[in-house]
Amino acid sequence: MGKDPRPQRKPGGTAGRPLRFAPVLWRALLQAAGDVPDTHPLAGDLARWRSDADALKTVPLLGAVHVNTLIRTALHGSRSSALGIDIGRTQTLSSFGPAGFAMMTSATLGEAFRVGLHYQRLIGTPLLLHAETVGDDVHLHLQSGVALHTDVERFLIEEFLASLIAILRQETGRDLRPTRTELTSPALPPDTQRRYHAAFGDITLGAPGHVTVVPAWWFPLPLLRADPAAHRDAVAWCERLSYGEAQRAGHTFDAQVRDCLRQQPADARHLTDVAAVLGLHPRTVRHRLARLGTSFRALRAEVLSDQAQEWLTSSGASTDHIAHELGYSDARSLRRAVRNWTGRTPHDLRQQPSTAAEDQE
Repeated sequence: MGKDPRPQRKPGGTAGRPLRFAPVLWRALLQAAGDVPDTHPLAGDLARWRSDADALKTVPLLGAVHVNTLIRTALHGSRSSALGIDIGRTQTLSSFGPAGFAMMTSATLGEAFRVGLHYQRLIGTPLLLHAETVGDDVHLHLQSGVALHTDVERFLIEEFLASLIAILRQETGRDLRPTRTELTSPALPPDTQRRYHAAFGDITLGAPGHVTVVPAWWFPLPLLRADPAAHRDAVAWCERLSYGEAQRAGHTFDAQVRDCLRQQPADARHLTDVAAVLGLHPRTVRHRLARLGTSFRALRAEVLSDQAQEWLTSSGASTDHIAHELGYSDARSLRRAVRNWTGRTPHDLRQQPSTAAEDQE
């Protein structure tokens, strides 16, 4: 399985990024929220959202404040001790639109996994996913893509892991379960903890980050609904949506290029690669960026700088490993680049605290 660099977020930089849930999760949240008084901050929104959902209209984009409020309302209105697990178990790949279809028609589990990581913004979750190979295992790291309350983040982790396990079994026909899962959650109520262990297997609480570990031997497993021709068309559809959604969201062209660079694997961050994803000629990309007073080379350096600093401040990975993940030939090259970007050494950066979003109680 190829490695994908971890999607990045700058401190406070994604708090306003609009988010969209997968349709099945969206409808489940609207139902769980129940009836609210007229004084509730989402009273008018919930009525409109439910009407739109009944009419099968597109799920709206939400800011972090609405995400926090909606999920907390759903949690308050539910009697479940682990609402995320209950909802996640109902998910199928068809719940995730074109990206789900591209995953479903992949030849192997590893290919579907790579597709899911690459098009994760089309799937519909505020979580950011990053995979790394460690020995004979693959570690899937999950982090908030926006500033979320602790209980909201826990719900999203529950829902994601439950849906992941359900989909693994549906698409391979095998009873697959992660080797272990590490969560930042402190001690949970006994009933909730029992549900966690029943759903996810070996669980460690109070970990420094959310990580689920699966064996690498899974990834050559064939998928039951593999279809090469349909897969090719679905991937092309995802590419068009990735570019078109950025335009509809009003992102400037340089922001689109940055997003594309973040999603590309380390060996596919050349101008020709990004231009192909955007459906443009490389010369057009250069000209559009020049009109904005920047260049492809500058944006690539900016993305690499952000990712290097995130790795160095929030992971225990070695400098050699980080250099490899980011596409550098060796640790010396990475150290030289970090000094050029920040005026500091990788060792200096490791001494500063992580910039992860704080709980907003």
